[in-house]
Amino acid sequence: MTDPFLTALEHATRTVVARARGEAPAAAPTTAMPTSDMISHTYCCDPDRALCGLDLSGMPPAGEGDQGCVVCVDLDECKAACPLCATDQSAA
Repeated sequence: MTDPFLTALEHATRTVVARARGEAPAAAPTTAMPTSDMISHTYCCDPDRALCGLDLSGMPPAGEGDQGCVVCVDLDECKAACPLCATDQSAA
């Protein structure tokens, strides 16, 4: 079974590289553009550690209009297991 974190990271990396090279068009926004330069992250059991692994301690809480972290979004959508508490959200 493929590690969901690595799959999400690979997908996000390929997308960013393709857009930077001009091989893929920039995604048209489906909603209003973010109103801030902040990136919001998702966490499970520890509010100081994002699903993507980023240390969130000391960072301000996410606000309305923040861009979502592409790795956190992909991990959350595939219900990946939390790396800290080992909660497998994808288990039925």
